[in-house]
Amino acid sequence: MALSNFVYSLFLFSFVYSISIPPSILEEPDSDIIFDSRLNLQLACLAKGEPTPTYTWTKNGYLYETNEQNNRVTMANDSGMLTFIQPQSIDQGWYQCNATNIWGTAVSRRVHVRIAELGEFPIYDRAQVIQVRRGDSLRIPCKPPISVPDPEIYWTDNTNSDNQIGFRVASSRIQQDYDGNLYLINVKDEDEEKQFTCNVFSGKLDVIRRGSVTKLKVIKTEPIERKPTKLWSSEANKVFLKGQKLSLKCVFDGLPTPDVIWRKDNGGLPEQRSNINREKQELIITDLQYEDAGVYECRGHNELGYDGFAINVQVEAAPYWLEKPKDAYLVEGETVDVICNAESKPASKNTQWLINGVPLQDINVPYNPRRRIMRNRMIIQNVTKFDTAVYQCNISNVHGYVFANFFINIISEKPTIKRGPETFYHLVEGQNIILPCETIGASSSKIYWNKRNRIITSARYSISKDGSLTIPAAVLSDSGVYVCNATNKFGFDTRNTTLTVKQKTRIQTGPSNQQVRRGYQAIFRCTATVDPSLTYNIDWYKDGELLTYAGRFIKDIADQNTLKIVDVQFDDSGSYVCRASTELDFDDASATLIVQDRPNRPKITKVICNGSSDQPFSIVQWRGTGDNNARILYYELQYNTTFQPNDWISIPIEQRKESFSEIKLPDGSIKLEPKAISNELNIEEKKPIPYCFCLAFNTTHIPSSQNDLRVSLSCWANYTFRVIAYNRIGASEASPTSEPLCTTKTCRPKTNPEGIKSSTAQSALLLIEWESMPKIKWSSPDFWYEVGWRQYALDNSSEPFSTEIIYPPNYQFTIPNTMTDMRYQYYVKAVNQQTGANNSTDAIEPPVYNIAFAGDSAPTYVPRNFRVLQMLDSTTVQFAWDPPLSSDEINIRGALKAYQIEIFRLDNPVKSRLLISDILPNQTSSTVFNAPPNADVGAHIRIETERYLGPTSPVIQFPTREGRPEPVTNLRGVPYTSNGIFLLWDPPDETNGVIIGYQIDYKPIESIAAQPGVDQPSILLRDDARRNYLLSGLKPNTKYRVQVRPRTSIGLSTSPAIIELTTNLTLAPSKPTFTVTQRGQTFFNVSFDPTIMTIPGSVYYVQYKENDQDDQTTTFKESYNVSNDRTILVNSLEPGKTYTTILVAGDGILSETKSDPQMVSTRKKGKF
Repeated sequence: MALSNFVYSLFLFSFVYSISIPPSILEEPDSDIIFDSRLNLQLACLAKGEPTPTYTWTKNGYLYETNEQNNRVTMANDSGMLTFIQPQSIDQGWYQCNATNIWGTAVSRRVHVRIAELGEFPIYDRAQVIQVRRGDSLRIPCKPPISVPDPEIYWTDNTNSDNQIGFRVASSRIQQDYDGNLYLINVKDEDEEKQFTCNVFSGKLDVIRRGSVTKLKVIKTEPIERKPTKLWSSEANKVFLKGQKLSLKCVFDGLPTPDVIWRKDNGGLPEQRSNINREKQELIITDLQYEDAGVYECRGHNELGYDGFAINVQVEAAPYWLEKPKDAYLVEGETVDVICNAESKPASKNTQWLINGVPLQDINVPYNPRRRIMRNRMIIQNVTKFDTAVYQCNISNVHGYVFANFFINIISEKPTIKRGPETFYHLVEGQNIILPCETIGASSSKIYWNKRNRIITSARYSISKDGSLTIPAAVLSDSGVYVCNATNKFGFDTRNTTLTVKQKTRIQTGPSNQQVRRGYQAIFRCTATVDPSLTYNIDWYKDGELLTYAGRFIKDIADQNTLKIVDVQFDDSGSYVCRASTELDFDDASATLIVQDRPNRPKITKVICNGSSDQPFSIVQWRGTGDNNARILYYELQYNTTFQPNDWISIPIEQRKESFSEIKLPDGSIKLEPKAISNELNIEEKKPIPYCFCLAFNTTHIPSSQNDLRVSLSCWANYTFRVIAYNRIGASEASPTSEPLCTTKTCRPKTNPEGIKSSTAQSALLLIEWESMPKIKWSSPDFWYEVGWRQYALDNSSEPFSTEIIYPPNYQFTIPNTMTDMRYQYYVKAVNQQTGANNSTDAIEPPVYNIAFAGDSAPTYVPRNFRVLQMLDSTTVQFAWDPPLSSDEINIRGALKAYQIEIFRLDNPVKSRLLISDILPNQTSSTVFNAPPNADVGAHIRIETERYLGPTSPVIQFPTREGRPEPVTNLRGVPYTSNGIFLLWDPPDETNGVIIGYQIDYKPIESIAAQPGVDQPSILLRDDARRNYLLSGLKPNTKYRVQVRPRTSIGLSTSPAIIELTTNLTLAPSKPTFTVTQRGQTFFNVSFDPTIMTIPGSVYYVQYKENDQDDQTTTFKESYNVSNDRTILVNSLEPGKTYTTILVAGDGILSETKSDPQMVSTRKKGKF
């Protein structure tokens, strides 16, 4: 009470007439401070005011004298900070700082100071042992020692801990409640080996205390499964504060271990703020809001049932400011209205008001009839200089309080601008700016702003309570001089500033996203536009870091806007930002660089080897290790064997395509039909012929989605495997070779030799040859070939085979004692003897029996009934013939190897001869696809034996249909001025029918490597005699690709004649010349030749006019009637008249050149 009298009296009788400021607290301690006695303690207190405030402290409501603390406590000279040297428990209490000058006293919040401590656990001589049945639940209590602040409690297993700290125990089966007790949901045998210890940790003191050890003796009974029941939970009714964290927990007994789920009645959990810790079975909600109040249910469930528990959560709040009181400057006679408004739950019942730290209800505070208190509002009417003071308001509830200082300063002077705008401001359009104009003066001071001598009243601008002018999203027209004016009845003060708004920096051309192969270069370019008065720099950032232009990162000296990255590496991938910056602003544009490379080498993860069966196989599994930004397209699985360790062989797989048939119709068009089932010909009905495509094909490309493959192996071999990945960049390095070897046992050979053939000579020797089989196909180390032969009789009266064994590396055998022109049957097969077996075994594949003649001679046989079956189109003909009879053997004189068909034009059989060979001996029909079209054609057939050709059959004659023509010949062109090309060509060598016209196509091309530009519409010429054409309307100095194709009634030539020409630069045509080639009574023709002009025109026309008797000329007329032979017809003339005639050559754009004029007369009437 004595202190309050002193403070208030100091204010009441101390007053000077000057601009002075009551104290305001700038820095104060936290409301709750816990100190470590081993460290010094500081309580901060700093205030401002004029004159400078002095500081005092109270402890537990009484004045605190630092000089009475045995030099343990000092106060700073320039502030009110208290420093405690080696603080003690006697320093605990409630502290409050007071900052005082002649105008009043500001007070800090009350600070609760406590000493940190952590007690000890009781000491036990031995570990506690608890007996428990297997599968039962168990609670192990923990009674933590006294601690300030509250400690962290946790349990450890100290069984095998060298450092004696132990390992934390926590799982869905082992839980801890909020009081520190440990729960084993269902005990297991392994728990018997643990040493459970309760620990507490003080973060303030950085000290850990360990309790006694608890061990379990597990009784080994058969556990009984049971549904969940609640062992522990948070209280049924919980109150949490708004903005804090909610933590709820439930622990359930049960076997199997229950899962715990949480839900809220009448609403879900907040997605962004809630989290369920599955291990701790705990619900956490952060930044708690009022709407989070409600009933929460935890439910433990297992396969036998569930149990639940409801917790009613209420959300309340300590007071927090809605409207905090502010300092006020007034002049005498004004009214001040102060609001001190805070929200809380439960709501505060009243608001406490103080003056200079003393409650207004205190008996030492004089009654003021001009002051009214209405709960959270204080009004003082007709203020006087004696109302100058520091006031406080305090709002509290059961959860806390808010406390604020504010002063009322009564002055009688003109306003003073204590913080005005700077002299100059520079900003760019779009930015916001606040021009300050803070005054010291009464609240009745009027503040307004001028621009160009006009008061600013636009709604676009805003003036805050402290006088600051806010200009949002500045535009160029906001530039100018601004003046802040502060005025009251005692005078005025002004400040001015010049604001310059400049154009915003904008990226004009930003960098483009790029995909680059490793080792190549990447180029980013960026340009910007800025205010003309500013200069800008281009800087480049990668993934947020500023690049230094060294090594592979180059900023072009000649072009500062370009970043070049040479020898691009994979780590260069990322986001690149171009920043154009001035002294005032910047603009960014970003692009992504993706560096692509060959895939990383794959890794074989597993090889399952089944080498002990007669059909050995392995299953190889692998995985990719990175595609390096280019999707893996496929894999190749390769193997090698110890026979050829340096040869890696790719393993083929079967892939399937959709089955369809291609139907070729009589008119030559193609039609697709799904799943054709036949390719037989129906000659009589003339039906279309289907060509069936296969369903399956082999490839070594394994789809990227596949990561394993079953591989069939050969017997008697050692295999290793490797995998290669492919993307669009190329192939990866091969994976490491699989280990160990995959070894297969011996077994029968699977196949016989391939490439078996015979050859003979007139000496009647018969040589049998085959391809040597590699060891990988032997299937056993004991391997040989068996050759069998005998004379072959058509009546099945052949003798048994004679045989001979041939050992590798031999691969041929000459049959002895053969007879000329005698038919022999022979075979070659693979044979081996397996390890440990007594008998040899031949190959699983049956041998192929072949027929050969010994010493064959020239045949005399001619195929019978050679004929045309069908004409499919102009070049496709089907032939057929009868097969040979058994009686024809004597005339064939050997083995029928193939048929040959020759076709030719009857008018030129030598040059047009076409041979179709290799027609299989079992065929009786064949299709020829390249017959001469639109011609009378002849054809014959003969047979082919091993060494001879038979005689040809009689020639059959037939006509072929009209076909597509061959390309035109000698295509050439001449550039005409700047926008035309004059084309010339000769007819095709082979028309294959009647030419009915031509088609011209053209397109611009940028370069040889570039794709041609957009096609122009085709030009159709329907004149078969036409051999030239003028292309006009082209671009100057541009390269064009032109193609010309002739046409018959069947269609265009299959391939065009092509030339590439560049049009001229824009130049005026040379002066043309002309001749009059024909005259009549009403017309004459003007002929010209552009090819003789240095610069020909692309457009030609004639100007003409009649000359009258007085030699006075009339207006020129024009004729554009140009014919194909470069002749212009001038008609509708008068007989016997003379005309001044001029030929005009133009480039079709701007330039025209006229010839010298000529006088041309029409014929008179009656004369021929």
